[in-house]
Amino acid sequence: MANDSNAFLDRSFDAAFNAISLPWLPWVGTRYSQGDGKTLILGESIYDYANGDEAVRKRILGQDSLRQRQVTHGILAQHKSTYLRNFERAVFMKRRPTAAERQSLWSQVIFHNLVGRLLKSGKDRPTDDDYAAGWRSFLEIAEIVKLQRCIVYGLEHQKVAALLSLLRPDANIEQTKLPAVGSNRPLALSFILNGRRVSLLFIRHPSAFFRWGEWGIVLRDTGMMPVVTEASEVITL
Repeated sequence: MANDSNAFLDRSFDAAFNAISLPWLPWVGTRYSQGDGKTLILGESIYDYANGDEAVRKRILGQDSLRQRQVTHGILAQHKSTYLRNFERAVFMKRRPTAAERQSLWSQVIFHNLVGRLLKSGKDRPTDDDYAAGWRSFLEIAEIVKLQRCIVYGLEHQKVAALLSLLRPDANIEQTKLPAVGSNRPLALSFILNGRRVSLLFIRHPSAFFRWGEWGIVLRDTGMMPVVTEASEVITL
């Protein structure tokens, strides 16, 4: 991966990530380990947008490709990337967060995708096996990075059910369905993982039809809003 990520990417967990054979390495912001409320943003999947170009497909399948996209799409905002822009709007409760705010957010959280298989197209959907495999990896990642909180994109029943099926009987699971945002009911769920409680909030995927102002209130009122300390200046890559 290009050195232009070094100002924002923490590689200190990579040996442990490689030991659990992840298809794509999570994005870990350089300030993740320093902050309170250690938060992972859990997207869903990536599809094959190579259109038959084998060089592009190889790049997509590269272990660092999620990280490279997080630099170009997230930090630098070189692409529209609605799912990123809408989430940033919800966090900062405004339509146009500044470059400094955007850089601060993505340098203080982890971003990862639940599904570890490249989907054929945007119309392809994850299977129950995809979700189960993804949650198994998530639980390993959560232990490695000592995760406290996770914001999950997507409210599908099978996604939640796949996680619940993997948790130990002594996980002391707590679930709360929250007031609806439009036709969507966010879900707060927490459990004990190796003696530490991990809290999850399932929200609508922010890629489309996302009422970012209302979802921002949900993040705030549930105490799941990422803790963002704004940088004093924008780092130019």
